[in-house]
Amino acid sequence: MSEYFIEIVNGVKTFLTGMKMTLQHYNNKEELVATLQYPHEKWPIPERNIGFENSEYNLIRSRLHVDIDDCIGCLQCEKVCPVDCIKIDTIKPPKGTDVDFGITSLDTQKKMLVTRFTIDMAECMYCNLCAYPCPEECIYMVGGPNEHKHEIDYEFSQYKRDGLIYEFADPTEDQLAEVGGESYVESRQSQKQKLEDGSNLEGVVEEEKKAVVVEDSKGSVKKEEDTGLTLAIFNDVGDKPARGIAKKAFQAAKRANMNFDAMADYVNGAINDSGKSSPEMTAAINVIRNFKDESVTINTPVKVSAESSSETPEFLEMASTNFDIKILNGIEDKMSRGIAKKAFTSAKRENLDANGKIDFIKKTLNEADKMTDEIDSLISTFAVSDVPPAVVAPEKEVEVEAEAELFDIKLLNDIDNKMARGSAKKVYMAGKRGNKSSSIVLTQIREVLNKAEMMNDDIDGLLKGIG
Repeated sequence: MSEYFIEIVNGVKTFLTGMKMTLQHYNNKEELVATLQYPHEKWPIPERNIGFENSEYNLIRSRLHVDIDDCIGCLQCEKVCPVDCIKIDTIKPPKGTDVDFGITSLDTQKKMLVTRFTIDMAECMYCNLCAYPCPEECIYMVGGPNEHKHEIDYEFSQYKRDGLIYEFADPTEDQLAEVGGESYVESRQSQKQKLEDGSNLEGVVEEEKKAVVVEDSKGSVKKEEDTGLTLAIFNDVGDKPARGIAKKAFQAAKRANMNFDAMADYVNGAINDSGKSSPEMTAAINVIRNFKDESVTINTPVKVSAESSSETPEFLEMASTNFDIKILNGIEDKMSRGIAKKAFTSAKRENLDANGKIDFIKKTLNEADKMTDEIDSLISTFAVSDVPPAVVAPEKEVEVEAEAELFDIKLLNDIDNKMARGSAKKVYMAGKRGNKSSSIVLTQIREVLNKAEMMNDDIDGLLKGIG
């Protein structure tokens, strides 16, 4: 019985002893507390001596620092960085301007303005490779042999990753204006705005941008894009692989500007080849085949004058322009697609019509043993018959004016001479900026090449084929 009370007394004594110690630490927090309030408080680096001074170290693995006044914008450190944690932007002043950017500590004249010098220490692997190629020795790791430049920063943790991104370049507005950097400022502000919109989930989805909200007669609001033929017609198909094959074929047919019957046949062929046919898929294909949309302008009648409506060759010439090289992007096999595009370009140089181009492509693919039913169905859709479709005779004569469209610059790649090809492309870009027609650009290319004595029979034949 006495042991029971003794244990109670001992428990009370130990409790009071513990509370006394707690009270003592509470009253002397600054002297007795063992917790360091990190990161506001840090333990000091203890003094140590390993036989030589810090300045005699070969390297201290610490954070990178840049003396931006000595940077000449050579981009050597950015190129050699194995993890791409260094980002540099520079602006070179226009010719004829006399801008003084100063002199580095090694007496090197600076010739451009460094507008951005960013180092992301969260990605840095502390390899120090960036410091070796620097001709001005302006980038280095702090401490050690560089202690006279910058004291060691042995610990630089942050709550957020953004705190580990160091920006060393800070050009003023006057400096940017002096070197003509207005376009650079606008592009940088545009990038920042996009990042802010993305972080705030304010980015505009392309489909939402294209969608137009309309109101029908009953007052209900709906999107105009919902009324068209979209991939949603395959949502009722339960087989996921079949649904993916159908959507891929649908998109390829849509890019090729097929009509609804040809589009349905193309999707049906892809499904049958994969053995994924089902009642739900058949119903979706029938929706494509029977779909009617007044906004679709594919294969619609062309309004021409009563005199020209009976001229079949003119119609065939207009219809042949519907067969474009972009249609061949629907060919899935990369090798077959390349052969078909090369044949299309050759047929175009020979001034063949749509049927001639199709026959030439089929012949080339057959010779290369790359012809398939899928490719045949794709390109045969654009074959032009000898009888034109029904035309609408208007009450008054309507003049049809073909808009002059500039040819594709890739057609100039067939020029073997590198100098001539470069000169021709330079004239092409100038003509494109000036909204000039193909005939004017081709004439200017001939003039430039003749003046430079680089014109030959091959180039002349190529330009005639393009025209």
